[in-house]
Amino acid sequence: MRQLKVFLFLLCIGLSITLISCKGEVNKKEEKKEVKGKEYTSKYICPMYCKGSGDSKMGICPVCEMDYELNEKYSEEQ
Repeated sequence: MRQLKVFLFLLCIGLSITLISCKGEVNKKEEKKEVKGKEYTSKYICPMYCKGSGDSKMGICPVCEMDYELNEKYSEEQ
């Protein structure tokens, strides 16, 4: 019985370490996400970031047909 408790304890520690290290990898991948293209840089963008969407005026996404939203990260100096 004691061996089972020790085994379960070590298993929990191993799983915890694995989960913590995997979470760090996910965050690194998210940081590398490219935000180039007019679907990210236009004044008005699709909320789904459909490829080829985005415009300088309000409209509808040609891919998913959702209304464009104002891009809060838009800069006139681009």
